This record gives sequence, structure tokens and C-alpha cells, in this order.
Amino acid sequence: MCTTPEHRTIVAMLAAGSPVWYVAAVTKSDRHYIYTVGAQHGYPDRVAMRQSLRQFAEPR
Repeated sequence: MCTTPEHRTIVAMLAAGSPVWYVAAVTKSDRHYIYTVGAQHGYPDRVAMRQSLRQFAEPR
């Protein structure tokens, strides 16, 4: 999984409950791209997405 800052932002916004169209508008990305990134991290399951965010924060 790619963990770019943009992906972290997308996952954080989706985990917080923002709709895909809103995240796409804020990040100036395509809605399909936002959905794909979210799905890689457990979207629409917010609990799974929060767990992904914790994994981003853990040092490797």
C-alpha cells in the first residue's frame, strides 16, 4: 500500500465520515481515485480505516 501524505489525508477524511465527492473536491482528485484509495484501506468500514491510519503513524 502506498502511504503518501495525500493518501493519509484521503483516508483520514473518509474515516471521519466525509463523503467521497467532498474528499475529491478538497483534494482536487477524481472521485474514482478517492474511492479506490479508500477501498484499499477498508472503505466504507470506518473502523478499518482508522486502523490503517494508526499503521501510517507507526514507525517502521
